[in-house]
Amino acid sequence: MSVFFTMAAFALALNIDAVAAGVAYGVRGIRVPLSSILIISGMSVAAIALSMSAGGMLAGFISTDAAHRIGGLVLLAIGLWILYQSLSNKKDRHESGGKEELLPQTVFQVRIKNMGIVIKILREPHRADLDSSGMISSGEAILLGAALAMDSLGAGFAVSLLGFNILTTAVVVGLGHIIMTYLGLYLGRMAGATSFCRHVVTLPGCILIALGLYKIY
Repeated sequence: MSVFFTMAAFALALNIDAVAAGVAYGVRGIRVPLSSILIISGMSVAAIALSMSAGGMLAGFISTDAAHRIGGLVLLAIGLWILYQSLSNKKDRHESGGKEELLPQTVFQVRIKNMGIVIKILREPHRADLDSSGMISSGEAILLGAALAMDSLGAGFAVSLLGFNILTTAVVVGLGHIIMTYLGLYLGRMAGATSFCRHVVTLPGCILIALGLYKIY
């Protein structure tokens, strides 16, 4: 498995949420200007760079083999958690008669009173349009970006231990986020978009699990 393919798969796993969020906006006809998309993507890039810097500091104190195994284990753990959440949410939607909307999920759902609005946006992306203007403004993009960037923190730490270059990874993830958001907006305007997302909801977890196992063994 080449470094490029591994990095591309990693970026895909992190940005599936962007597709789901884009679909939520597209279905409702909510516009997301390029400036807002750049803000959201920029926050994911910042989260990746920050967490990879922290992981790089740890990697300096351990052997390369140990770093790769630890990084693989972290990716595996994150992937299993995401997969568990995805399957649990699908089960909940099935038990509720399929009335719940497919929404992007993060690695952790922290219930902190002061962050309530971020968590709400995280679970229901269309609520990022706080003023119901039909458009995601720059301020609203910051809140949404904070929500979608949460899963980048742990994953960024893990891949830094695997020897990924910070700048290259951040650029690939950022560009991938922009592309996937536009893809989601496009799909949201098409019939069957919700069905499409329902089939790929477990993909991020599976990708991270595969990458983690590959790096461990």
